[in-house]
Amino acid sequence: MGLPLDGIRVVDLTRLLPGPFATQLFANLGAEVIKVEDPGVGDYMRFVPPALDDTSYPFAMVNRDKKSVAVDLKTKAGQEVLHRLVARADIFVEQFRAGVAAKLGADYATLRTVNPRLVYCAFEGFGLNGPYAGRPAHDLDFEALAGILSVTGSEDGRPVIPGVPVADLASAYNAAFSILAALRRRDATGKGEFVDISIFDTALSLMVLNFARYLGTGEIPLPGETLVTGQWPFYNVYETKDGRWLSVAAVEPKFWTRLLGILGLTEFEGDQLADEPTRGRATSAFRRKFRSRTLAEWRSAFKKEDIPWAPVQTLPEVMRDPQVVARQMLTEVNLGRLGKRKVLGHPAKMEGLSRPASAHVPAKGEHTAEVLRGLGYTAAEIAALRKRDVIAP
Repeated sequence: MGLPLDGIRVVDLTRLLPGPFATQLFANLGAEVIKVEDPGVGDYMRFVPPALDDTSYPFAMVNRDKKSVAVDLKTKAGQEVLHRLVARADIFVEQFRAGVAAKLGADYATLRTVNPRLVYCAFEGFGLNGPYAGRPAHDLDFEALAGILSVTGSEDGRPVIPGVPVADLASAYNAAFSILAALRRRDATGKGEFVDISIFDTALSLMVLNFARYLGTGEIPLPGETLVTGQWPFYNVYETKDGRWLSVAAVEPKFWTRLLGILGLTEFEGDQLADEPTRGRATSAFRRKFRSRTLAEWRSAFKKEDIPWAPVQTLPEVMRDPQVVARQMLTEVNLGRLGKRKVLGHPAKMEGLSRPASAHVPAKGEHTAEVLRGLGYTAAEIAALRKRDVIAP
């Protein structure tokens, strides 16, 4: 059985993290992803450390098994190359600020005349309309504007920057999901579609619980005072005797009761959702109790108990975690000139989607001549484009 997206061609004009992560998901599922880069700078992700010889490891993580074509889209000849690519594509993804694609002959109005069946995704910070359209921003800005940082803070009230670019990566999943939904409708109707993905919109959608609280009660959620940021003792993180941390998430009453029994704090049985000062007393009691044993001792105590809890693991511990190993989420593959390296597996298991033994990380423009030959360009035409610096190498 072939891969789910065998036969699907994606033309990818994205760079850095959000767009390439989305198109990496397509590549994982078997799509042919042709990455179009500027002949000069290329994808900025190529310069993000750490490097494997001359190749960025972060770049390798989100650009495996793609083909790289280096084309100057500021030239008419470069735009003609792009249009020939699009004529044979199913999906097109760009990540420019609003208005830039039109200057490069890569806007939807232009490309749908080239290929009426094209599913076109404009993957932008704020989308194509509204007062922020075209405004520069990155993940941290989206989290700030969406209110994520307002509910993620330290005890002194300072907003804490998450260790993961939440808005960027969530929007990549949103883009992939929405593009595939549009592709399904394209296959049913024969007509392409425009998909407008906003990273800010995605970040805003992640605030679902906080908006529910505010709209339902008028209370403004604050750090440490929401269900998921430590307001109650049953959903919190606790320090252990040896300076490690663990989480408990005993949301269901049955788990709350079991947890109290293990901790010897049954006097709080009826106080799972208690108001202050009872809530504060329970949290303080939990903190003292968890500081009385090491993480290893708590691991032993919880081993045979049906309780939602977890150690706060470092990355070396995550890599050794038996669940990570069983699900093949960090797997060693042969990256060619880069040797055998660990990469992240695809975060879904499907029939026919086996663990790859090898993957290729493209150099900038590595597949330019190959792809152009497939589009009907002759050797002389390719040489002429190269001489005029329209393509590289």
